[in-house]
Amino acid sequence: MIVRDRARSAVVAMLAVVVFLFAVPPGGVRADAVVNAPDTVGIDSGQVQGGLGDGYRLFDGIPYAAPPIGDLRWRPPQPPAPWPGVRAARTAGPSCPQQTGIGGPRSNDEDCLYLNVWTPRTLPVDRALPVMVWLHGGGFESGSGSMYGAAPLISQPDGDSIVVTVNYRLGAFGFLAASALNEGAGAGDYGLMDQQAALRWVQRNIAAFGGDPGRVTVAGESAGAIAICAQLAAPSSAGLFQAAIMESGPCSAQALPQAEAAGDAWAQRNGCPGPGAAGCLRALPAAQLVDQPLDPSNAVYGNDFLPRDPAAALKSGGSRSVPVLVGSNHDEMALWAWMKYGIPFGPQLAAADYPQALVSSLDITSAQADRVQREYPLTAFPQPAQALTRAWTDDIVCGASGEKADFGRRSPTYVYEFDDPAPVAPPSTFPMGAFHASELPSLFDLAEAGGFLSGVMSPDERRLAAEMRRYWMHFVIDHRADPAGLPAIPQYDSGSARFISFRPAGSVITDSFDADHRCDFWSGLTP
Repeated sequence: MIVRDRARSAVVAMLAVVVFLFAVPPGGVRADAVVNAPDTVGIDSGQVQGGLGDGYRLFDGIPYAAPPIGDLRWRPPQPPAPWPGVRAARTAGPSCPQQTGIGGPRSNDEDCLYLNVWTPRTLPVDRALPVMVWLHGGGFESGSGSMYGAAPLISQPDGDSIVVTVNYRLGAFGFLAASALNEGAGAGDYGLMDQQAALRWVQRNIAAFGGDPGRVTVAGESAGAIAICAQLAAPSSAGLFQAAIMESGPCSAQALPQAEAAGDAWAQRNGCPGPGAAGCLRALPAAQLVDQPLDPSNAVYGNDFLPRDPAAALKSGGSRSVPVLVGSNHDEMALWAWMKYGIPFGPQLAAADYPQALVSSLDITSAQADRVQREYPLTAFPQPAQALTRAWTDDIVCGASGEKADFGRRSPTYVYEFDDPAPVAPPSTFPMGAFHASELPSLFDLAEAGGFLSGVMSPDERRLAAEMRRYWMHFVIDHRADPAGLPAIPQYDSGSARFISFRPAGSVITDSFDADHRCDFWSGLTP
């Protein structure tokens, strides 16, 4: 789904609350493996020693690129320096520079290009395992790979896989396109180049962990999914992955001229104006860059790394064709409605302010807002904030629904919607439903939050989480969405737009997305 408002302090604070509440206990040891996985592995930069958990093996904090500091700030990632002896890989690397948010406390540490490798504790002797590389969300402004614990994914019946979670540069460090920095090396896409460097690391090294470099699925949520669409369109990503999972993130990028204009204004605000500002910018303290958010932080197209708009490339057939599992949440924009109007003791949306809230939130005209009010009247909802959430969400998800058809025309595509009406959520003045990112605890052990979720989720929610993990990892293994004993998600096409709705009361295969979200209305809403 398209995020029109950048999530700043209120968003990341809310997501920190959500992360704190969610944690999933790891499962048991795989019964069909026959060889114990070693805790020390040799890779191209040296030996690393990980740790063993209950059913998994974890190598934390492996550098996949050199620290992007000094003259390497705002340049493509470079290979890491080799190390002698055995490097301990039992502590996650620092989060990339960011304000306090979903990745944990504030970070000013530019030495952050690390990844983490999760494998089953035992490995088959006759085959290599498929690999999922996870790109975290956070609006390209916050987050880290280490907050996503993969034990629940690999320690279950369809979990015969390896999971790699990745840090990449964020905010101005990862997406600044100031003209002074346009040196012909993918200006503005340093974070995307980091992701690609991590994928190349997987190609070179994952076999040492028992993985198959020819069976890689790249997966991500929100900004991570936006990045995947960009990677599908980036020529230099060819061959680095064979399938994709995209959660709640569209094909979205900004054109280089607009990105450069915003970047030049940002550089001037930081005391580095003009075409010769590169040295000045690279000398700025990291803390100053963290305190000056870049708006927007997004992929940039029109450079040598990403020549074409990813959305246009997808529509025209110019992006790579790979099997795709793609979806969104039933109440995506409840998160942003909560930020504005749902925090207890904060401002709430009054009925009289509903028309203007539609105009400002949905970026529509007053005349269009009048039509939306007739379609979503306050009398049909318990609270104005719920009416806004429904209209805002439907506008967003219908606007992105064409991408499902674009994927479906070119490759096997499986569509889902997460529809838990009451997931664990922060304190709110209105029911949030299946808000943005609320599906993540059904997939990962958000380990940095602590072990609370098992006591908070209902039995039906725990069952749904187990099922979703099987779908995700079965797709990683076979590039299909038909785990044994569960409903097979049919391949999506515009003539039979069937998808799975993940619900605690029982998931269903349906074709009701357009009707449920009133997409005919939104497609006809013109100025």
